[in-house]
Amino acid sequence: YAGVNGAPTVQGNQPAIKPAPRAGAVFSFDDKTVLRGGWGIYWSPWNYAAAGTTGWGQIGYSATTNVPQPSGVPTVTMSNPFPSGLVQPTGNAQGLLTGAGGDVFFADPDKGAPKAQQYSIDLQRELRGNVSVGIGYAGLTGSNLSWGGSGNTTININQLDPKYQSLGAGATTALVPNPFFGVAAAGQFASRATIERGQLLRPFPQFGNVQMQQSTGAHSQYHAAILQLRKRVTGLWGGNVSYTYSRLSDNQFGQGNYYASAPDVQNNYTVIPGSPYYNPDLEYGRSLLDTPHKIVVAATVILPFGRDKKFLNDSQVADIFLGGWTITPVITIQSGFPLGVSQNQTGTSYLFGNNLRPNVVPGQDFLVPGNITERITANTGDNLYYNRNAFSATDPYRFGNAPRILPGVMSPYRNNVDLGINKQVRTGGSTAASIRIEVLNMFN
Repeated sequence: YAGVNGAPTVQGNQPAIKPAPRAGAVFSFDDKTVLRGGWGIYWSPWNYAAAGTTGWGQIGYSATTNVPQPSGVPTVTMSNPFPSGLVQPTGNAQGLLTGAGGDVFFADPDKGAPKAQQYSIDLQRELRGNVSVGIGYAGLTGSNLSWGGSGNTTININQLDPKYQSLGAGATTALVPNPFFGVAAAGQFASRATIERGQLLRPFPQFGNVQMQQSTGAHSQYHAAILQLRKRVTGLWGGNVSYTYSRLSDNQFGQGNYYASAPDVQNNYTVIPGSPYYNPDLEYGRSLLDTPHKIVVAATVILPFGRDKKFLNDSQVADIFLGGWTITPVITIQSGFPLGVSQNQTGTSYLFGNNLRPNVVPGQDFLVPGNITERITANTGDNLYYNRNAFSATDPYRFGNAPRILPGVMSPYRNNVDLGINKQVRTGGSTAASIRIEVLNMFN
């Protein structure tokens, strides 16, 4: 959510923001001191994938053939993996039973429009030598956002109610006579003489997973304090130095970052309105996109050679080769991201739901001691970041107690240097051409 110099920008599953009401004001204390403030509210369109894809609810009439393996022992052979044939798309001939016996996807009919309120205030003072200093605050309040932020997170509304955890180990995965056996409209369920008891206890037992896409309801809050020191590019140099201290919080459990995938939500019922567990704020906390500290140093140096410069200003040859050069390095130093953790085993084994999180072992540090970069540099095999002893696998039929964001855990800080080199070539009269070379991530 933080822009280049810390100013907030909307980040999520929307490519652009659509402006609505905005207001701003500027007050000058004198000819060198100014106070600015502004507020705006924006509604954001959805970012739809290309036609024909299945990523954003554009399912069409496709069909997937599943091979049930309820016991963990192969029931088919590689020579004949689909003994009952492939499931064919049925169109809408089956009405509300379309896709019965398998997983279905649909776009949430109650989805809303993500909204962002953006506001800021800053005080700027001009000093001597074309230098100015500024201090400001910027904030953003997001509401009715996608649960996945920039990703298309699905919510399985056909998860088993967690109350069935009380049935004990093996109860929901035990095989029982299948009432769908031989019923043609039951699709893939029709070919099985037995079925898991948990399948019959699901809200929609005639389907597998029922994945709701494009659902909204998440919210976020961004606060940032920004310090800036600027010098106009005059004479030989100019530039900008900025520091941003910020905090971003949200409950977008489907959002990941460069270092960690989304931990996801364990109990889908917490975000399904009307369920007995509905409480989206159970997931609210520090965002996986939070980067509390950011320093940006961008300087521009003009080489003092050639025409109208201090040195070699009377040499045409020097002007051709040495004149008109500017060098602009941009140095960025930024905090790492918060991190979460999930468990490889899925919740399908007992609640027919989404991913689990592990349990946290008390008294253990979450991270392996030592600087990860130094350890990998010394030995590429010494690459563990998480301390494995800090986590234990979730017991069967239980949710893990690890939070969405691990407290006090951050990814390594990030630093980057970009370089821009520009050569201005006079082309006669008042015209000129520029040759520019840009080197991104110069030190890798």
